[in-house]
Amino acid sequence: MGFTSALYPGEPIYDDSTPDDIPASAGRGLMLPLSHSAEGGNYGTSAIPFPQELLIPRSEWQARIQEKEEKQDRISDLCLRHNLPCKDQGQTSYCWINAPVHCMEIVRLIQNQEVVLLSPASCGAKIKNFRNEGGWGLEGLRYISEHGIVPVSIWPANAIQRQYDTPEAWAEADKYRTTEWMELRPRNVEEQASCYFRNIPTADGQNHWSHEITGCDPVWLDGEIAFRKRNSWGMSYGSNGFFIQRGSKMLADDCVAPRVAMGG
Repeated sequence: MGFTSALYPGEPIYDDSTPDDIPASAGRGLMLPLSHSAEGGNYGTSAIPFPQELLIPRSEWQARIQEKEEKQDRISDLCLRHNLPCKDQGQTSYCWINAPVHCMEIVRLIQNQEVVLLSPASCGAKIKNFRNEGGWGLEGLRYISEHGIVPVSIWPANAIQRQYDTPEAWAEADKYRTTEWMELRPRNVEEQASCYFRNIPTADGQNHWSHEITGCDPVWLDGEIAFRKRNSWGMSYGSNGFFIQRGSKMLADDCVAPRVAMGG
């Protein structure tokens, strides 16, 4: 019998037969612009295209997944070992900024930096002029690269109020910027998988859900690759926020990934 990944207790699986229904209390908010290209290439002065030298051949996927599980060095392992919680966007439409902010928290873990919880609303509110509106991951990560993220100790995670927008808050936010990030081609399984093999989290915008989530681990189910993601619906969702997507539903229509975080 071939290798099959062990899932976490209570971890749900979404595939092409799963309805796109979501819990009534769950927030979403992905809104890709009409100008978004199906081929990618929305690169600004900070984003780079996915470097092709990072690609992992398909022929190595199963063995690499088994090795990562045995070593317990996956993104999910790091999050659980360091008690890094998932995000909880509440009733905001800020999934599109929760995902890249959680990516930044994960990158900091990978770089052996201390756990600092960061506020998605600090960026989302500024981008949307303090309105509770949808957006997309690339505009969120671009803002993070330029301005950083305010810690939740200064700006509460879901607070869309101007009272927190102070010079002192943004002086602190400057410590939590990404200095290197990339944009993946939409719906490209090879680029997404290669990121997870290399412990690079991705912010995945998915049109079928109108939702943005955090891509974490490659898993192997029924002889093919699937992806473990983390939601922004609180720790009670799935298994500590983790769930599995497979088939076409695991692919991202908007996919960005921070690679380097400043050491605040």
